[in-house]
Amino acid sequence: MKRIWNLALGAAALCAALLCGCSFSGGSTPAGSVPTDPLTGQALQYPGERTAAVVIENAASSTTQWGIGGASVVLEALTESGQPTSLCLAYPAVSAMPTVGPVTLGQDLYWRLLSGQEVLPIQRGAGRFARNYLDYYNLRAVDALEVGRNAFACDEGWSNTPLWRTSGKNVAAVLDSLNLSGTLADRSASASSTVSTTDEAASASALPALLPQAEDPRLPEPGAGDAAQVQIHFAPQSSTGFAYDAAGGAYGMLRADGTAQLDANTGTQAQFDNLLILYSASSLRDDGTTLDYDLSLGGGVWLHGGQLWHITWTQGTDSTFAFYDADGRPLSICTGRSYIALVSSVTGQELTVLDSAGQNVLN
Repeated sequence: MKRIWNLALGAAALCAALLCGCSFSGGSTPAGSVPTDPLTGQALQYPGERTAAVVIENAASSTTQWGIGGASVVLEALTESGQPTSLCLAYPAVSAMPTVGPVTLGQDLYWRLLSGQEVLPIQRGAGRFARNYLDYYNLRAVDALEVGRNAFACDEGWSNTPLWRTSGKNVAAVLDSLNLSGTLADRSASASSTVSTTDEAASASALPALLPQAEDPRLPEPGAGDAAQVQIHFAPQSSTGFAYDAAGGAYGMLRADGTAQLDANTGTQAQFDNLLILYSASSLRDDGTTLDYDLSLGGGVWLHGGQLWHITWTQGTDSTFAFYDADGRPLSICTGRSYIALVSSVTGQELTVLDSAGQNVLN
């Protein structure tokens, strides 16, 4: 009941689309229109703010996780062979962050995916490649190993693996001491000197969209009758599932054991409007364990409203991603909260999607 992704098929479809003359249209807001949230495509509530992103643990033993339900975007990928995945929770601003944790190692893959949103990385330590990425691009993270309890909390009772957590309020309190800012001050100042109205200034200082999203996009025919259950198998110790809730119109996140993925802040299940499972070629870096993903193009599936579409993706111009439907036409996805998984056939990862009758729709 499982299907291993054939990356070559997705790449071939994308190449065919490009040869047919499809343009690379991004998901940015056209000139003169109201700027939207760069993570959800919905009304902009935090103009002039940097995206804040926190990497948290996602091992099977991580039964207490804060902040998943409040994140605008959740990223997941297997970044180290033989290790569980981590989750990267992205928020539109530091002030939008609830309590988030357990905070873990920063990953350059996540920072690369969010670079267009001028990400403020929040982590508890980092490996060699993540440190090199931050140094190369002159980025500084809010790191629990540097600021400790000035911005992070850890109950004394957690003696095995400390569960460090933080919040937007706590992060904001240490930004000045780290010579960091959660705002796009330089860009806003430049914009205000060249435009004449408040709306124009807000538009000029807005971040590009992570995803090409639209309130009422043109949707092609779905690639399956319905898509009720989703299981992404990253590794023997890492699986993430989703079940479609027709009443709520969203996908509820499931842990590897099939139980609901709860947000410890609210006790409720994390829900997503869009699921994007994107296939990417990967290779092992020179340490023999860290995976390096090709972020230039690939295939994948998009799930929304209980339906599934086969897509191809590439790097966008104004948005981080550009999507194309099965006929090679540019595709915008619906606005709302999104879960994005990067998976690779090289590491034997598998995706299963079942319809409401329990049949595998990817066969």
